[in-house]
Amino acid sequence: MLKSSLFVAFFLAAFTALNAQYVGPRLFLDVPSIYLHTPDVENLKNRVGAGAEVAMNVGTHWSMARLGLGTTFTFNPNDENFNETTLWGPYGLLEAGAGLYRTNGNQCTKDHQSAFTAIGKAGVRYDFNSKAVVSADDAEPQQLDFTLGVELGYFYIRDEFRNMDFVISGNYLTKAKVISVNFGFKFFLNLRERV
Repeated sequence: MLKSSLFVAFFLAAFTALNAQYVGPRLFLDVPSIYLHTPDVENLKNRVGAGAEVAMNVGTHWSMARLGLGTTFTFNPNDENFNETTLWGPYGLLEAGAGLYRTNGNQCTKDHQSAFTAIGKAGVRYDFNSKAVVSADDAEPQQLDFTLGVELGYFYIRDEFRNMDFVISGNYLTKAKVISVNFGFKFFLNLRERV
């Protein structure tokens, strides 16, 4: 538990230091993210599904921190007993990332233009349902895991307050030694327009 607390404190401190160089953070509330999901791309045929997440994002044009809660619903498409293979996987996460975050060359100061996300990220994930945790080996599933990942996104600025971006996100779970992938949409509110 001490390692995870130090990990979280490190990311919050790093983010605060980087953010101090800007006029102020941008605040995005993802309400919700809806995505197709696989918890292990190497075993795609054995476990697929969908998920939903609500998250608060604090960021600049080139960095972000995210705190969120969500759930996944997965099943084994090859099993005839569908009800016996379904799993709900509620989780909480804390992530920090660096790169191009919901911005463009104009730093989103104009409407009717494209904006992008291309970030590397790291974080902590806690799965509340231990049965939904996937592991690459026969070891006992770990509900608390550290993640390393990449997130790519695109949206068109029609409304500076409400928008939706198309997102592909991949995470490597360091204890489980698996790569999970999400593919879907994030509906978000820009709580500080033109910052």
